[in-house]
Amino acid sequence: MREYCGEDCDGLVTVDGITYRIVDIGMRMLQPHELYRAQGFPEWYIIDQDYSGKKYAKDKQVARCGNAVPPPFAEALVRANLPELCRAREIAA
Repeated sequence: MREYCGEDCDGLVTVDGITYRIVDIGMRMLQPHELYRAQGFPEWYIIDQDYSGKKYAKDKQVARCGNAVPPPFAEALVRANLPELCRAREIAA
């Protein structure tokens, strides 16, 4: 395991008089498409560009994921709170 600030770095964190070292266990950050899938977005959902095809930077994709409402969740909310609209749409179809 890798350590932050080297071998001679003692006392990085002290809790209740006990000294701990911060150690990097080598975990990776999730990619934007992985974050969106974990939140329930379908695989085909476009997250890397706007409506005109302009590409979003990775940090913007990640930021938008944190504020996003996945389509299946939005559908469940509407079905639970406005069932009369859902029935009207099903009848029309």
